[in-house]
Amino acid sequence: MNIFSWLLVGHLVGDWFLQNDWMAQSKSTRILNPAILVHCTIYTLAIVAAIGLARRSDASLQEPDLWVIAVTFLSHWFIDAVHLAERWGRLLRQSDRTFVRIMADQTLHVVVLVVLAEWLR
Repeated sequence: MNIFSWLLVGHLVGDWFLQNDWMAQSKSTRILNPAILVHCTIYTLAIVAAIGLARRSDASLQEPDLWVIAVTFLSHWFIDAVHLAERWGRLLRQSDRTFVRIMADQTLHVVVLVVLAEWLR
């Protein structure tokens, strides 16, 4: 698998599989609260683990340094904490349906993964 595929797996694990109801429901109460900080930490660890797995088959990939970790954590926190997908939807007058908001949110996260994949190559 290439680095983007590994990052996508890390994203799915960190943003869906390891996010419990407490994190999902409580992370939107305040910009800085325990739920969002725990969620972003778990997400970042899942991404770092995915990079480690990718490096096992491609040693030319950059190790996850402090910048990669910071960009992963802070971008995920920003997208989730300020409800960027919801704001984007209102700006473009998109449907307020949950599915549309989830897809916009996931698209924003995938854009970050594309940037990370290019950075790590």
